Amino acid sequence: MNAMLKANRAYDTDRQIEFNSKLTAAHARIEKRFLDGGAVLVSVMEMLNDLIGILDGITGTLDQGTTEDTVAGLRRTIKDLAHLPEIESDRKAGFEQLSTMCSSTRGHIEDIHETIRYLKTFAVTVKIAGAGLAEFSGFADEIRERIQSGADEVSRFGANLEAMRLQLTDARTFSSKTLSDFGSTIPSIIKGLNENSARIVEQHREMAEIAGQVKKIAQGVQGKIASTLSNLQIGDITRQRIEHIQSTLQLLNEFVTSPEGEALDHDEQAVLREAVLQLISAQMDETAADFQRDCAKIFNSISSFTDDAARILSLRDELVDRSSNGDKNVLSLMEKDIVEACKLAERVQGSSGEADSVVSSVAESAKELLRGIEVLRSIKIDIHYMALNSNLRCSKLGEAGRSVNVVSGEMRIFAGKLETPADAIVEELRGVEVATQALVEQGQGLSKNFSAPLNEALESIQNAKSRMEHGTQALAEEGQAVFTRISAAVVNLDFESELGATFNDCCNIAAQLSEGFQADVSGFADKIEGFASRVYKLYTMAHEREIHVRYLPANNSSSQASAPAAASAQADDDDLFADALF
Repeated sequence: MNAMLKANRAYDTDRQIEFNSKLTAAHARIEKRFLDGGAVLVSVMEMLNDLIGILDGITGTLDQGTTEDTVAGLRRTIKDLAHLPEIESDRKAGFEQLSTMCSSTRGHIEDIHETIRYLKTFAVTVKIAGAGLAEFSGFADEIRERIQSGADEVSRFGANLEAMRLQLTDARTFSSKTLSDFGSTIPSIIKGLNENSARIVEQHREMAEIAGQVKKIAQGVQGKIASTLSNLQIGDITRQRIEHIQSTLQLLNEFVTSPEGEALDHDEQAVLREAVLQLISAQMDETAADFQRDCAKIFNSISSFTDDAARILSLRDELVDRSSNGDKNVLSLMEKDIVEACKLAERVQGSSGEADSVVSSVAESAKELLRGIEVLRSIKIDIHYMALNSNLRCSKLGEAGRSVNVVSGEMRIFAGKLETPADAIVEELRGVEVATQALVEQGQGLSKNFSAPLNEALESIQNAKSRMEHGTQALAEEGQAVFTRISAAVVNLDFESELGATFNDCCNIAAQLSEGFQADVSGFADKIEGFASRVYKLYTMAHEREIHVRYLPANNSSSQASAPAAASAQADDDDLFADALF
């Protein structure tokens, strides 16, 4: 009998050692897995914070106020660009008007040339007619030189007029090309800028809406993570309950070898051991059940993260598509249009400078021509008075000077004919002055600095485009990282699948340790009061104490003293370690 008892005790001891070893292993694995799981959740929380920061950066890139200011400035410049064809058309008409004046002036120059030709003939006739008269020997040469100087001045005048005509011909050709350039480029540029400047505001609204959805989902996941982190207290609770079970066994072993334990008879020791083993088995079952229940909550919660992460990826792709797709990327389209507008502005500045140079040159030419006309008028006056002087001399000579007198009279008549075309030329040159002044005023619209506001808008758009590209790239990478981390978390936080078998082994071994008979310690409760009280004080949770009372009642004073603590433990069970991060 004693041999059998010793064998049973040895078997029980071995089973307890195995049980304790299983509990220690479970304790260590729970501690590691829950710490790792908590770290994963915290990392997901931080990644979601980064994701939200990126989304804020993207929507901030197209800040409504900045966007509206940029668009308003663009539209003012667009309005100015729209007027360029009209301004250039007016300038071309001005060049054509000047060309018409040049053509008309050339006709008057021809009339002057014809008159000068007659005057030259008369000068030769005077020389022949007065060949025998000493009074006219020098007069003929003098008047011929004066007429020749007039001819030379008319030639210079004609050359200057021809140079001006050629300038105007080039200016008209250049203006026509510029007008054609404006016609082929400005409408499409204006159309693109108008459409895309309106679309950019709409795109900002759409992207902000999508970003808002992503943020809402991300914040929802953060809320779930916070709740899951709170639920991870089951890991700490379970570790404590395992420690309590191990401590109960240790207290039992210490008690049975103590004087109080040795004072119990054999039956009382057997009943006490059975009661404690049943208590441990019940505590183990309750611990496993609570663990499985809360782990199921955790797993269900994190399983929903996958759908959230997939939705984040879907919205991320939509957001990236809207900001990166060539047909939808309003910033890229606007950049292209503004670059073309900047090139146009450079051409406008170049053409305006050349046209202004022509206008200035024409104005100077007109002034030079007016000076030439005054020289012609002075020559005409000299010829007139020289011929008049010849007439007076001829009158004194009588019949001898009659032939010279006739020729001199004709010269006076033809010299007077120079006045009419000269007056007409002066009138036309005054018109040239007016026309050139009008061209100067028209050129101010073309000389306007379009490049500055366009370059400012281009810089603003390019900066926004660059920030958007970096933001969407970061969003793409961070979104994928969040999805990958959440997918991993679903596996890493499946505590029940990994630890369930260990708990089942512990429960089975605990059940096998008990012999299953009714273990009633009430008959010798006073003898184990100290032991029962020490075990009771181990338990910090209401469920543990309730189980303890069923199998190993404490005396009234211990129960009453512990009642407030039990009530407090019951109230705090659900919030225990709510702030703990694993």
